[in-house]
Amino acid sequence: MKNFIISLIAVLSISILPALAQDTTGNSSSFDIPVRGYGISFGNSTQFSGLRFNFADRHVVETNGINITFWLKLYQNQEAVVNGLSLGIIPTGGSLQPINIGLLGVGAHHNLYGLNLTGGVLGASGNISGLSICGLFVFAEKSVGVTIAGLSAGAKRCIKGVVVSGFAIGTEGNIRGAAFTCGYLGAGRFSGVAVGGYTNIRQMNGISIALYNHAKELHGVQIGILNVAENNCGWCRWLPLMNMNFRN
Repeated sequence: MKNFIISLIAVLSISILPALAQDTTGNSSSFDIPVRGYGISFGNSTQFSGLRFNFADRHVVETNGINITFWLKLYQNQEAVVNGLSLGIIPTGGSLQPINIGLLGVGAHHNLYGLNLTGGVLGASGNISGLSICGLFVFAEKSVGVTIAGLSAGAKRCIKGVVVSGFAIGTEGNIRGAAFTCGYLGAGRFSGVAVGGYTNIRQMNGISIALYNHAKELHGVQIGILNVAENNCGWCRWLPLMNMNFRN
């Protein structure tokens, strides 16, 4: 019996002491099971692998696994690296991958990778890559990949792949791939297939289909009620139904 009690104390000590030891992960404001940094966490653990629950993330360094957070502390979680499944009302961080689901929004100070789903706003100061499905707005400071947005989708530098939006698609830079919208579609340079209510493209390379197509430079075909290609000559600049230019 004595040996059993000694063995039991030893086992409990091995299990409990790591959790009571000095916290080197920055998880002092969380309750982690079975040890600090691993398993299941309740609270603002800043470095954690496993299943993590927190009301609002603040100054998180890295999480791996499933991160469930219900709110955001604006500008207090901009460098967090989140690897795994992110769930919440507005999950945010520095870089998030591969699956991010937010009721009102998903945001990254740097990049969003993988599958991104939200009923509201999806945004990143860097790139949005993978498949993004958003109820309202999608915007990236650098580039956007395959995207479906309820109202509008845009990027400052580039849109790549397939983009579908209800009312607007736009970028100051380039679109490479296919873009579909019922409303406005604008780009500096477009290579691929553009479909919209009104296309306004500086250089169009490919096929543009809209009620009104406008291109300063057309290298391809425009199909619509009115088609404008400013690099065509004379009366060929403004044509109904179809316009084309295959000159370099």
